Amino acid sequence: MSTRRFVYLVLGEFGRRRSNYTLRNIDMERFFLPRPTPVPSVASAADAVEYASLPCPAMTFYPPFSKLFANQKMEFLLLGGNHSNAVVAVDQTCRTVLYDPGEHAVRTMPALPYQVRLPTTSVTVGDDLYILDMPRHEDDDDDGDGCFYGLIYEDGLNEDWRCRALPPPPPPLSDLHVHSYAVVGDTEIWMSTHGGGIYCFDTVSHAWSTVATGWTLPFTGLAEYCHEHGLWFGFSRSNRDMSRNFVLSALDLDGGSKLPVLHRLPLEFTPPDALNLESSYLVNLGHGKFCIARFFHTDEDHRDGEELFAVLTAVEVERCDDDDDAGGANGGGLRMLKHRSEMYKLTSEMMYWVL
Repeated sequence: MSTRRFVYLVLGEFGRRRSNYTLRNIDMERFFLPRPTPVPSVASAADAVEYASLPCPAMTFYPPFSKLFANQKMEFLLLGGNHSNAVVAVDQTCRTVLYDPGEHAVRTMPALPYQVRLPTTSVTVGDDLYILDMPRHEDDDDDGDGCFYGLIYEDGLNEDWRCRALPPPPPPLSDLHVHSYAVVGDTEIWMSTHGGGIYCFDTVSHAWSTVATGWTLPFTGLAEYCHEHGLWFGFSRSNRDMSRNFVLSALDLDGGSKLPVLHRLPLEFTPPDALNLESSYLVNLGHGKFCIARFFHTDEDHRDGEELFAVLTAVEVERCDDDDDAGGANGGGLRMLKHRSEMYKLTSEMMYWVL
């Protein structure tokens, strides 16, 4: 995997007449320092953040005008893999457009058969984007099936993507929210729910199978594979504070149904007490480097009212001897190196995506 330079931050603001969604390129090269600092097992990095201004928008997206104020919503999905991390934008009419930030170019894409919900589970496998929108409810306009679709790339007379309906997932995935998912072995998508086991979708045969019933993927959201370490990285709940923090963790999924050992790394950023964690995002930059994006809000009774902040931190994970790891406090053979952190003040209640 080549090193990825930019992380895309999409911010959505609602207006009375028209909503707008702006995409900003966050240059991660300047985040990485020549001599980073190893993160101790108990982070105390609240003062190690730099306050910064966001870069100017590189692109603005407008959904069709709607007299229903809440209906001017869009969804943004990352099409990675062989397509240099392009962005798929979907509006409320199900139309899609592909934006390539590197070329600063836009091309049309096929429409989806339904309006996706927020947030949507999506992942790239090869040239294709798989979209799982669930659960489907009885009061929906559709018949409850067809919640799993793929934008499948076809290299024929016209090189283009086609929207294809895929076999729906088996219970309990079809009845519950997908809690975590990962691409395994280049062609399989593993998904799991709370206490519901792990299920596999084969992107070649388009068949579902059961990987395990006795355990689930211990991550929240997408787990990214890191070639340098042969491990999958994602967020899991911290043992120190189960209600507040999600920490970067690593797992080996090559063991199949065998229960693997989860390696938790230290928290890379400790916020001030006034900030409450709202969500966390992980972007794999390649070569053992990651961007961790966290969003915090203040309470309404804060002196300045409710405010929204984003903190982006560059970290690097490297192998280390267990003897140098303080008894495994840094993840059992893994060590996190923290580079720069930047904090941005956002408009309260705005929508956001980190891609």
